[in-house]
Amino acid sequence: MQQQKKVSYIRKPFARRSFMALGLAVAALILAVIGVASSVMTAGNAELNVAAVCFCSFLIAIVSLIYGALSFFEKEKKYILSKIGMVVSGLLVIVWAVLIIIGFGG
Repeated sequence: MQQQKKVSYIRKPFARRSFMALGLAVAALILAVIGVASSVMTAGNAELNVAAVCFCSFLIAIVSLIYGALSFFEKEKKYILSKIGMVVSGLLVIVWAVLIIIGFGG
């Protein structure tokens, strides 16, 4: 006999803070691409505004991680958006931290 698959007919809504976490992660990613592209186009001689864009990307990624973590405290919700946002933000934070360490070293 085949077992029947259990199907849940209750649709869980997305966590409220997961939308903010994903939106901030996308914004941080866009700012990171703009900052790195501007730096590459000037052959590494970027101006101060490029550094400001990159630092804003770093800060927004940290805030996105916080919103993603807070979204897990909401009960009976879907967390897929906050997981995606946290992965993207976590990778951005790691990349920016490595670039800052490299910048201080050399």
